[in-house]
Amino acid sequence: MSKQSEFETFLARVDKIFISDKDFLDLNKDDDYIKIHNSNKKFTSKDPRFLGAIKFDREEGYKIENYAFPFDKNNLTYPIVGETVVIIKFSGEYFYLPYTVVQYPNYREDYKTTVASQAKPIPKPKNNTAKQNDYKSAQGGSPGGSGVKKSDKEGDKYKVSDKIKFLQPKTGDTIITGRVGNTVRFSEFHLVEDKKTTSPGIFIRNFQNPKLDDKPIGTLIEEDINEDGSSIYIVSNKIKVPFKETIKKEKVAFKDYPKEFKDNQIYLNSDRVIFSAKKEEFIIFSKKSAGFITDARFNVDAKDEIYLHNEKNITLHTKSGNQIFLNSNTSGKVFLGKDGSTGDDGAAVQHMVLAGELKKLLEELIDEINKQVFLTPCGPSAVGPTNAGAFSGIKSKLKKFYSARNFLAKD
Repeated sequence: MSKQSEFETFLARVDKIFISDKDFLDLNKDDDYIKIHNSNKKFTSKDPRFLGAIKFDREEGYKIENYAFPFDKNNLTYPIVGETVVIIKFSGEYFYLPYTVVQYPNYREDYKTTVASQAKPIPKPKNNTAKQNDYKSAQGGSPGGSGVKKSDKEGDKYKVSDKIKFLQPKTGDTIITGRVGNTVRFSEFHLVEDKKTTSPGIFIRNFQNPKLDDKPIGTLIEEDINEDGSSIYIVSNKIKVPFKETIKKEKVAFKDYPKEFKDNQIYLNSDRVIFSAKKEEFIIFSKKSAGFITDARFNVDAKDEIYLHNEKNITLHTKSGNQIFLNSNTSGKVFLGKDGSTGDDGAAVQHMVLAGELKKLLEELIDEINKQVFLTPCGPSAVGPTNAGAFSGIKSKLKKFYSARNFLAKD
């Protein structure tokens, strides 16, 4: 094997991370250009090779600095200044991988663990002092240092926290862990009722339950769909999600909720949820009931028509003392039963009657009836019909056709 193909691994400390074109274009030494982009001094932000590169150092009586590229740029946790990474030297180039043995995921640093058990032995150099120290560091021991240095301005900007905890794994889990309480768990036994039935589930969590912040470092925790910031659970089979609603509204229309269900389900729980179809339709299909339950207002605003259709009844129901409004503004119309062209007597669609106006007209009619005078051969009759009292009785009852709770706008 040629010397250029030798494989070497060791731990090192991150001094700088290149995550923008400005970081890269600030390099001005020939050595920097050669190490990072193969002597290409015409490097521009369009060249993707810079993304995620780091400058690292290690000390073993002698400080060694160099640059390393991500081992897999498509699957990468960007390091923080001061963190520990695994450096892989292969074919004359350096690459790095994350290195995590600490008890919390926020800051991935460890200067106390040796690497002798992880690194492959490399031939001991004969003459070069720097290479000699290189060899010692690769074979074992600490890369040096005791944490984030005060002089590291970039490191000082990052808030190191030991409040974030790792998740308690279940057999066979795949867990992706962010630095600030954001995780994705692929599991077959998490939240499974009988703890043995294979039930695939994906559990996405953003923002750790604050009640867990003060737990001792190293405590393993579990997601909590009710207390975590935001959660999406995609579950199946025997998985029982301990979801608890926070609304206080009594369920009247949606009488069959809640209902135990053991099958494929998706739970989404957060402080606020926004769905947006920015170009085309937003569609919801439901094989059975669909319910909206809220402690506040339920609103629908539409620029075009609102169309409701079903094959049974439509019920609008409010609690005692509340009101139902159908408002078409001053120029609109309200149709009950069916819509279409309006007409008079015998027409399929006719005008509705205003009770107050009808009462006034009938009162005027009765008054005129009671004032009637009939001409006879013997002269004018007495004023009013003989049954004027009956007409007056009818007049006193006209309010009986008023509806106690239903009203109609005059315009």
